[in-house]
Amino acid sequence: MSPRTKGEIRDMTGSDRSFTKRVKRGRRFETWEWSKWDGPDHEGVESEASTAWKGRRGRIDLRLVDEEDGHSVVVETKATNWDKMAPHRVRPTALRHVRQLWRYIDAEVESRQVLPALVYPTEPITPGRKEQIEAILNERLIQVVWRELDLENL
Repeated sequence: MSPRTKGEIRDMTGSDRSFTKRVKRGRRFETWEWSKWDGPDHEGVESEASTAWKGRRGRIDLRLVDEEDGHSVVVETKATNWDKMAPHRVRPTALRHVRQLWRYIDAEVESRQVLPALVYPTEPITPGRKEQIEAILNERLIQVVWRELDLENL
């Protein structure tokens, strides 16, 4: 495919539209979650805090540093719709989220204790799926938070 020229409009394929829709959904959820951490009670909160580990850069969605207690809370938001996912993709997706969060934890842990959490917009309704995801994450010492949000109407 040739590079676009000025003024050229590229037709989006179905997968392009799907990707764009997922990105927008994720941004809406991130923005909503950030709004809950804004205010005088959360002075140590950083959103989109940059981090680096083993030469890789990253962006922590939310980091709360408590200098007095010597720990930080690292929160990663994921707008994953677990119910739309094929059963064989649940475990690999959860583990991908774990790997990303652990990179952030490893970058932080040198200077303080770290409390990790993954936040999802809603818990899955597919029988057994919530328990499966929680088991995968809890075995890896990651707190799971399920919000009850309808992202399509945010």
